[in-house]
Amino acid sequence: MILDDTTLDKPYAQKMALVTHHWSGKHQQVVQGIDLLTLLWMDGKSLIPCDFRVYDKPKGGKTKNENFQDMLKKAKERGFAPEYVLRDSWYSALKNLKLIASFGWFFLTRLKSNRLVNPDGKGNQPICEVDIPAEGRVVHLLGFGFVRVFRTVSKEGGA
Repeated sequence: MILDDTTLDKPYAQKMALVTHHWSGKHQQVVQGIDLLTLLWMDGKSLIPCDFRVYDKPKGGKTKNENFQDMLKKAKERGFAPEYVLRDSWYSALKNLKLIASFGWFFLTRLKSNRLVNPDGKGNQPICEVDIPAEGRVVHLLGFGFVRVFRTVSKEGGA
């Protein structure tokens, strides 16, 4: 399963329902628009939308993470049993990781550079300071347990 959230730009909306300010990865800044969370099922060939939510915290009262958790619970109720759940670092909160693990599912997500891990039993440190070989490394993620981490490198050279 894949969670994606998308901001539908509405730069000229004056008083349109559901339009609020959201971070846009496309524009790399906060923009005015409608934020849509979509949960997709992928079987290796097809992408099938299986749930969506319009994020409207001012009226809906739920955070993006709470909506994500509701979507995962509903997917489980509907009989979905993904091998992995993929999403970006915004959704890597401990509650989300623990919920996915409680269903017996695995996850693949990005971790922010300041997330604390214990790579060698000597204490926690930000993951950005940990040496991670190409084949990955098992570390203890604070508050969760042991996970295998990998380092990705952007085209510009940033990790």
